Amino acid sequence: MSSIALLGTDIKSYLESIGPDHKRPPKPGACPRCEHNRIWYDGWRLIFCVVLIDGTPVRFDDGLWLQRVACSLCWFSWTCRPSFLYPHRLFEPDLVEAAALAYLEDPAATYARTSKRYRCSLTMLWGWIGWLSQLVEPERIVAEAVRHDSSLPAAELIPHSVPQDHPKGCSPERQGVLLRALQVLVAIVALARSQVVPPSDPSPLRWFLTGQFLAFRRKALVNRPGWSPAFEVVQRGPTG
Repeated sequence: MSSIALLGTDIKSYLESIGPDHKRPPKPGACPRCEHNRIWYDGWRLIFCVVLIDGTPVRFDDGLWLQRVACSLCWFSWTCRPSFLYPHRLFEPDLVEAAALAYLEDPAATYARTSKRYRCSLTMLWGWIGWLSQLVEPERIVAEAVRHDSSLPAAELIPHSVPQDHPKGCSPERQGVLLRALQVLVAIVALARSQVVPPSDPSPLRWFLTGQFLAFRRKALVNRPGWSPAFEVVQRGPTG
């Protein structure tokens, strides 16, 4: 997923050092498809996205340059992404996580105020919460966290209600979606905290999504529930 090891705090230094008018990032060590170690640069890609910097949404209005590379043997090409980016997102996972938690954990929070704070639309925030509720089973994530750290109070980790001083869901079904989304986020935070070596990524959700891709080649697309099918990485030799 990430070919460039950067922390979220390195966004500014990335912008000042990487790009067509600056310098190229280091080439990856090997092709993810055939493991060949001769990689070529393959042009640039300009993307526009929104990330969270010091708790504030920041949009790259002038675009963010990403380096493309290709394998000299099998011609597989991919984008070198800094660690603060997840593919196929306008709003990055750290912002989605922060906005969803801000709405779900604050009893007085409303879609209108939360979406204004995080520079997204009401329908986007509504959709993110629905997407989170279908991402994983929180019980399984908590069980995995307890396997890593048996001292975790497993029974107390999963919330049983969404704090609210007004009805946040207009139906029992939507109330269930809100609770499930909060449970998923809390479970992922618990999993991150249970690691022997704490994740360097300040966003547990982004850390979790990136880990799923690196381990199982699965992407979590925001326009569909759950995960995209894992794609096969086939080793190929030279033709002829």
